[in-house]
Amino acid sequence: MKCLLIVIVLLLLGCQSTVIYNTPKRNSNKKTITNNDPIRSTQKQTKNNEGYMIASWYGQKFHGRKTANGETYNMYDLTAAHRTLAFGTKLKLINENNNKSVIVRINDRGPVPLERDIDLSYKAAQTLGFADEGICKLKVIYLD
Repeated sequence: MKCLLIVIVLLLLGCQSTVIYNTPKRNSNKKTITNNDPIRSTQKQTKNNEGYMIASWYGQKFHGRKTANGETYNMYDLTAAHRTLAFGTKLKLINENNNKSVIVRINDRGPVPLERDIDLSYKAAQTLGFADEGICKLKVIYLD
């Protein structure tokens, strides 16, 4: 009976999954960004395929690991993680605070925090000028 109980416990422990997520450090004096706009990546897009997303980024901790589509994550590539967009989807992202823009390709799933819509590679966040802040509201133009 003890052996059966041990086997059951081990099987249940093997079914657990642990989510590891690297939340970028932010200054405590920075304001929390919320998306009060009706257009979110998980809702609807406008007629001209534009909208807004709350973005964060992930980097060193995941560099060299496999992404959800099987590629090796490179924090210096212009890629992004999204919960539902098809792999290979290209988005033009615009930081309206500084007018910087970048085109990224979806190759991973995420972000884990539900209040965020997209998780960018470190290079994409750096190009858009919000790597130090860790989170930013971006204008999104769907290219595909």
